Amino acid sequence: MELSKVDTRRFLFDPKRDQSFLGLKKHKEFQIELRNIPEHKIFPYIILMYDLNNDQIRNEFPFYPQRKVEVAKMVGLIPRGRSANRTIEDVLIGKNEDVNKMIIKYLTLFNNPDVLMLAAYYEIYVALSKRSFSGQFKDKDIENIEKVNGKIHELTDNIFGGKDETELIAELYRTLEDQKLGIQPEEIAEKLQKGEDPLDGFNPYNSEYIPDLPKFLGSR
Repeated sequence: MELSKVDTRRFLFDPKRDQSFLGLKKHKEFQIELRNIPEHKIFPYIILMYDLNNDQIRNEFPFYPQRKVEVAKMVGLIPRGRSANRTIEDVLIGKNEDVNKMIIKYLTLFNNPDVLMLAAYYEIYVALSKRSFSGQFKDKDIENIEKVNGKIHELTDNIFGGKDETELIAELYRTLEDQKLGIQPEEIAEKLQKGEDPLDGFNPYNSEYIPDLPKFLGSR
């Protein structure tokens, strides 16, 4: 499959137009200079692999590892008729931390509801965990932490489609550590103890915004 045959009209950024990369470079993650990886190849790779509207790519290459290789060939990261070198192998298996940062940033640009809700639950988890380590543990805190941890895993699976993306998941969690949504852990703990949805009524968007149905990064 050639890049010219991919319908990119619904993509957040058009991987066929170098000018669209200027929009990506407004974000610090995409300003990192990668050693031996040209940005005019890695940017299209990230867009084609992780854009939430890449249905054509997912349908053409339903097997996730194969999709990575084929997209890498499509954008020139792997020359046709050759194998990936060590640098590109690290990109494909999630071992390049700078590329991982770019991928996670690209994901968050969609305001994916699952990502935003994951940020909320992650903040609750950190707050409850800190309280336990400070000696201010309260009744049912362990139970509450287990419930929140379960929700975090559920949302993470939704985002990555159940794929084994250990390094990307770790990078996502590191990113969430920098996001503060103003969640009040005391209010959350009270809801958990009552068996209620801890984020019932919480809207990470403004009051008038209704998000699209969530999609995930892996195969459908």
